[in-house]
Amino acid sequence: MPLLPTTLTYPDSEKRKLDALLRHFEDWTAAALKAAPELKEEIEWMVFDGFYPHYFGKKPRVLFIGREAREIAGFNYLDQLHTAYRTTKKIGGLHLNTSQFHRRTLCTAYGLMNGLPEWKDIPDADEIGDGFATAEGVSFAFMNLSKFSNESDHWSSNWQRIQESVRQATMGRNFIAEQIALLEPDVVITMNLEDYFPALGEKPEYLGTYGDECVSAWALTSHRHKSLLLNGFHFSAPGKRDLDHFYLPIVEAVRAHHH
Repeated sequence: MPLLPTTLTYPDSEKRKLDALLRHFEDWTAAALKAAPELKEEIEWMVFDGFYPHYFGKKPRVLFIGREAREIAGFNYLDQLHTAYRTTKKIGGLHLNTSQFHRRTLCTAYGLMNGLPEWKDIPDADEIGDGFATAEGVSFAFMNLSKFSNESDHWSSNWQRIQESVRQATMGRNFIAEQIALLEPDVVITMNLEDYFPALGEKPEYLGTYGDECVSAWALTSHRHKSLLLNGFHFSAPGKRDLDHFYLPIVEAVRAHHH
């Protein structure tokens, strides 16, 4: 039975949330096995995710939602990334500062939690990583839409598997919306996932677009929890610029709607 991270140290104030998330994933696994017994092996190797230590002490609380984990079946997503951010400073063979996805995630989170500074004033990702998931540093929540790990050598997303994982998670209870509600984010950042909005909660209310339509803003209600949802390009989209296509539109949307 997969469990949440054991190697990460959480403050006592977050232990209750961690336990609730663990129970949530146990229910989720049981429901998925019942719905699709033929996928038993994949379900038993589901990749779990949630929040890093000290997330609940941050303002605003930021949740990033990606598509799927890669090549870490049966592992805990947070455990794997925590080590990369804090210690090895490497993702795959890439240095943290040159890994587009993780650089943009860390730098965007830093900006949101430090009064929306100019992009040029945000430290490099490896430096942000030094204090990551501490009381003083940056911390956030992260979840993938699909809990199945993509074990293929191709970089493209396995949409068929993502759809199957989402279908199972929303057949009776909506486990995805419930996970968002458990994490209680103020701001949710999704990466080109508009087709999957029904899985995130009630139909979101459209609020506007920012940065030449790079980011759309929505009012999201997930299992009674309300948050600001920002949907933009995938953080590893090729040919996109950190400032113009990601950070500035996100800052504009947050200034307009997050009070």
